[in-house]
Amino acid sequence: MKPDTVVEEIKSKIDIVNLIAEHVDLKRSGQNYKGLCPFHSEKTPSFMVNPSKQIFHCFGCGKGGDAFSFIMEYEGMSFPEAIACLAGKAGIRIEDYRRESKAGRSLREDLYAINKEALAFFRSNLPLSRQTAAYLKERGLTDEIIGTFSLGCGRQERNALFTRLVSQQFPPERIKASGLVYFGEQEPFDFFRDRLMFPLLDLQERVIAFGGRIMAPSKSSPKYLNSPESAIFRKGEACYGLHRAKSAISRKGYSLVVEGYMDTLLCHQYGFDNAVAPLGTALTAGHLKKLRRFSDKLLLVFDGDAAGVSATKRAIELVYAEGMAAKVLLLPQGEDPDSFLRKYGPEQFRKGMGNALSPVEFLLKSSGRNRIDGVRALLHFLSPCPDPLMRDEALRELADRSGIQEMTLREEFKNIHRRPSRQGRPSAEGASGMRMGGESAGTAALSREERMLLLALLSSPERAVPVLESSPLVNRGSGLVQGIFEKIKTAFISGAADGRSTERLLALCDEEEKRLVTQLSVSPEIDEENVEVVIEECLRNITVKDLEKQIRSAGEAGDVERLQSLLLQKKGKLSKSSGSLSRQGFTDHERRGS
Repeated sequence: MKPDTVVEEIKSKIDIVNLIAEHVDLKRSGQNYKGLCPFHSEKTPSFMVNPSKQIFHCFGCGKGGDAFSFIMEYEGMSFPEAIACLAGKAGIRIEDYRRESKAGRSLREDLYAINKEALAFFRSNLPLSRQTAAYLKERGLTDEIIGTFSLGCGRQERNALFTRLVSQQFPPERIKASGLVYFGEQEPFDFFRDRLMFPLLDLQERVIAFGGRIMAPSKSSPKYLNSPESAIFRKGEACYGLHRAKSAISRKGYSLVVEGYMDTLLCHQYGFDNAVAPLGTALTAGHLKKLRRFSDKLLLVFDGDAAGVSATKRAIELVYAEGMAAKVLLLPQGEDPDSFLRKYGPEQFRKGMGNALSPVEFLLKSSGRNRIDGVRALLHFLSPCPDPLMRDEALRELADRSGIQEMTLREEFKNIHRRPSRQGRPSAEGASGMRMGGESAGTAALSREERMLLLALLSSPERAVPVLESSPLVNRGSGLVQGIFEKIKTAFISGAADGRSTERLLALCDEEEKRLVTQLSVSPEIDEENVEVVIEECLRNITVKDLEKQIRSAGEAGDVERLQSLLLQKKGKLSKSSGSLSRQGFTDHERRGS
C-alpha cells in the first residue's frame, strides 16, 4: 500500500470529532465543536473542531490542522508514527506498507527498537537472579504487578546487553545514542549492570527509557540510575506509570502523584491505579502539561521527610502557575506511599486521602510557628496563576485560616502581582512569532478584504479557482495571503472542489499559512446566498484600493491625463457598489468570522 493511498484511506475512515473527543471534552457550537485546548492552559474554550472540513483550530494558541496534525502534536509523534497509530484506529492493515528501508530508518525508530530489545533482555534475566527475586518479595510486589510493569534486571557482566544488541544488527552509533551502552576509551560497557530495571513507556506503550536500582550497594555507584535523555526521552516530561494510569486518571478525575518507582507500583497493586511519578527528577511544568491531558486535578503524596515537604512546596508553585487544582496528602514522618501501604494497608491510605490538605492548609501547617512565611509563600505562588477564580478562593481561605484580614492579604497580593519578575517571561510576541490570541505577525498584516475573501473562498471551494484566475489583482496582496491563493488554485482544481479540498490545501501550506487557513475554516460559515455578494464586494474593494495607489502615483508624477482616467475608473467602481458589503456582507460576516 502506497503512503498517499494509506493516508487517504485513513482520512476516509477517521472522523476528527471522534478522534479529538477521546482527549478533549467537546460540545456542539453552531457548525463546530468547542472545547478547552489540550495544547495550552485556558479556562474559556477557544479550541474548535469543524466536522465538515475535518480540521481543528485553537484561537488561543494558533495550533490547527487535520487528524494527522492533531495526533502528531498531542502524542509527540512523527508523521510515519501518526500513520501507524491512526491506521490501527481505522482498522487498516499496513503490514505491507513500509515507510523506509531498514537501513534508512529514522533515529527515533531505531531507538524504540533498541529499547524494545533491551526490555526483552532485562525481562529474560529476572528469573535467573535470586537476589533480585528476593528483593522484590521483600518489597511485597506480586508476580502480577511485576509482569504488568515489565520489571527486569541487568546482568553483572560488563557488556552482555551490548553483545545482544550487536547480534540483532543494530549499528553501534544507534546503540550509543540509546544511552544503554557507554563507549569509553576501551571496549563498550553496559550502562545498567546488576540493577533491578524499571522500563518507562510512553502513551503508545513504547519503551523510551529505563530506571535501574542497584542490587549490590556501592559507594561509587548511585542507588538509582536513569537513562540519559535522547531523541525519544525527555526526563522533565516523562511520568512513570502514566501509560497504565491514564484511563484511571480520566475516570477518577485526578492524578495521584508520588515520588518513586516503588511508590507507583505499590499504589497500583493496592488499587490506586491513577498513580504516577516523575522519573528521577522533581515535578516539572512538562509533567503537569502531560497530566492535564487527562485531568487538571492532582493529589500530591510525597515523602513525609524534610525533602518531601520541600518537593511538595515546589510542586504547589508549579500547579498554581499551570492553573491546575491540587491537594496534599501529608504522610507521617519517615513514611512514603510504599512503606505506608505495606505497613497500614489501603484503607488507612484511603482515609488519609479523604483528609488531604488544600495548598493553603499545607503551607500554613508546614511553616509551623513561622506563619507569615507560609502566608507570603502562598501569595507568591498565586501570583502567576492564570485562573482568577482560583486566586480568589485561595485568598479567602488564606484569610480564614491565617487570621489575617482578607483586605490586607489582597492588598499585599496586588503589590506582589504588580511586580512579577520579568526574567524568563515570554513577551507578548515570543520566539515563535505568535501574538496574543494565536495570531501571527503575518496574519495580523492581512487587509480586511483579504481575510473576507479567503473566508468566502474556503466556504465555497467550487468558486475559488474561477475567482482567482480571473482576478489578477488578488495576487498583489500580502505575501502570506498571496501564497495561500496560489495554493488554493492547486488544491481546488476544477472538478475537485469537494469535501477534501481543505485537507489538500493544508498539505501544501507551511505552518503560518496552515494557521490562518484553519482559523478561517472553523469560523462561522457564510450563508450560501451571501457568498457571491461578499466575493464581489471584496474584489471591488481590492480593485479600488489598487486604483487609489495608481492615483497617488499619477498625482505625484504630475500625469494629469492618467490621473483623470484613473479617477473616472474609481468613480465607476464605487457607483456600481450598492454598499451591500458594508451593510450585509462585510461588516456582519467579518464580525462573525474573525
